Amino acid sequence: MTLGEAMLLALKHNPGLKAAGMTVETAEAEVARARAKFLPRFDFGETYNFSDNPTQVFMNKLNQRVFTQEDFRLNNLNFPKPFGNFRTGLTMSQPLFQAGEAYLGYKQAKLSREMAGVIVLSARQQLLFQVTQAYYGLQLAQENQAVVKKAHQTATEHLKIAESRYRSGAVVQADVLSAQVHLAKITQEEMSAAGQVQIARSALGTVVGLPEAGSRTLAPPPQEPAPLPKELADLQRTAQEKRPDLKRLGLAARSAQEEYAKARLNYLPRLQVVAEYDVDQRRLFGSSSDSYTVMALMNFNLFNGLADLAKVRESRAKEAQARDLKQEMEDRVRHQVTEAIVNLKTAHDRLRVSRAALAQAREGLRLIRLRYETGITILLDLLTAEDALKNAALSQVGALFDTHLAQAGLELALGIISGPAGDSAVGVQR
Repeated sequence: MTLGEAMLLALKHNPGLKAAGMTVETAEAEVARARAKFLPRFDFGETYNFSDNPTQVFMNKLNQRVFTQEDFRLNNLNFPKPFGNFRTGLTMSQPLFQAGEAYLGYKQAKLSREMAGVIVLSARQQLLFQVTQAYYGLQLAQENQAVVKKAHQTATEHLKIAESRYRSGAVVQADVLSAQVHLAKITQEEMSAAGQVQIARSALGTVVGLPEAGSRTLAPPPQEPAPLPKELADLQRTAQEKRPDLKRLGLAARSAQEEYAKARLNYLPRLQVVAEYDVDQRRLFGSSSDSYTVMALMNFNLFNGLADLAKVRESRAKEAQARDLKQEMEDRVRHQVTEAIVNLKTAHDRLRVSRAALAQAREGLRLIRLRYETGITILLDLLTAEDALKNAALSQVGALFDTHLAQAGLELALGIISGPAGDSAVGVQR
């Protein structure tokens, strides 16, 4: 399984990314709800009342158009017989002017939809970085295990040399015991390395979203370091343009501006037109009488305890807060890019030094082994050289993988980590 294949599996199966994707559907629903405020509203209602209340009986008969001369008698007006009425009504209300609330709310909903897309992009990039970390982490654990396994083989050979020289009387038994203790130490390190491989497999399966993915055979590990980055100024511009969290805060600042504008327009009146069509009848589906009403309604708040003024102050403060948060994130992004570049360059320097140290450790072990076999040096020097070679090999492997992890961190800081099919500005073909 290559790194690209692991990324594709994660993009398909990771539950966290799926959950982030739901924010887009939520935002789409908010846009539809905001758009609905421009459209008319239709309501259907059915009511029934049965009463001997004089006013109610009077209205029921008038609405049904069954009022007669007899009903004008004072006794009938004051003490009417109970009378029932079914009213079937259809009401349409259409806002004409909402003081910009609907329009600005619709703009805010569209900004929220854009923010949802940016949130998903940010979650996607974070996931790709986590997959890269887990994938290289497993490869590094396997390489470390191979280094320790080779050290175990070397320690076994040195134990045989010590035993051979002890049998020939060239050294004392203490050399054999020291070699055995050293071999036991390497054996424990080999066990720990095997455990780290199992942990790394679990980590990869978890971030991919498929536990069995960690058990798959990985592609051969990288043999060359990741490339060095471009000039810092170019990368800083790229980060300011591409980072999804910066885009999200920019959209949030624009939404806060719309909220401030909406709060200031809250002092204006609201106007709507309402049309009603009613059918009144004494028995359901019996003879009926219909009527309609058209009216215009204006609502102009004169005083609400200074709540509108408080809303203006609140929205103005949130607008300023959004601007400051965006500025803070811009500064933080600049630092993160600088830090990522330094980490990548440092990893390259460490790799260069560790490669030279590894070659020196190999040659040193070869010479000391020859000296020990001829009795010129003691076993302690041989074991020390053996440890030096193992540590140099581990350091070289770690530095090599650190270049690739640092490059992935730089791509994340720039906001351009794009997965197996994307080309990054500082990318290396994996």
